[in-house]
Amino acid sequence: DNMNGTNQDDELKNNESSLSTDPAKIEAEMNQELDNLGTTYSDLKENATAFYDGQKTEVEQWGAKQQALQQQRTDLAIEQINQQKEQSAKDYAKEQSGAYTDWQKESNKYGANAEQMAAGGLAGSGYSESAQVQMYNTYQNRVAAAREAYNMATLNYNNAIKEAQLQNSSALAQIAYDTYQQQLALTMQAFQFENELVLAEASKRLEIQSLYHGQYMDAL
Repeated sequence: DNMNGTNQDDELKNNESSLSTDPAKIEAEMNQELDNLGTTYSDLKENATAFYDGQKTEVEQWGAKQQALQQQRTDLAIEQINQQKEQSAKDYAKEQSGAYTDWQKESNKYGANAEQMAAGGLAGSGYSESAQVQMYNTYQNRVAAAREAYNMATLNYNNAIKEAQLQNSSALAQIAYDTYQQQLALTMQAFQFENELVLAEASKRLEIQSLYHGQYMDAL
């Protein structure tokens, strides 16, 4: 029993001797531990900032890519509309040319039959003049119908282009808004996480200061 009592006393003496009894040294140890704590949390904050900045950069790149893809889709749609518009112009020109050619053919046929008409007593009767007028009117009506169809098609194509541009603007605005919302959410997460680190560091500092303050007071 005496042996056990002696061992316990020695252990207590060793524990007491391991605690510094010099107030200046105690304060220095406390400051060192606080500095270490500051370094640890500073690294955590820097790592967190780098992480969230990286996330926001990725979101920004995603937004830019989505906008580029949207613009490409719109450019392709407008290009296809313009191709249809050009084809419509070619069809109109072809119809004009065809109408003129057909009119010329009919006029030439009438000219070739002029001798027969004269023999039949129709020459100078007004029939030739009315036939020519009728053929010309048919030609003019055909050209006018083609022009009206072309103008209407051109108007529709132009409206389709404007609609595509409006939809594109709306889609680009939506992408920009979504990108902003994601970046804002990341900014808020970063702020909350950093705030948690600040509070945790402050709590740990108080714990260290309280511990060393008790040791400091005991050493006085």
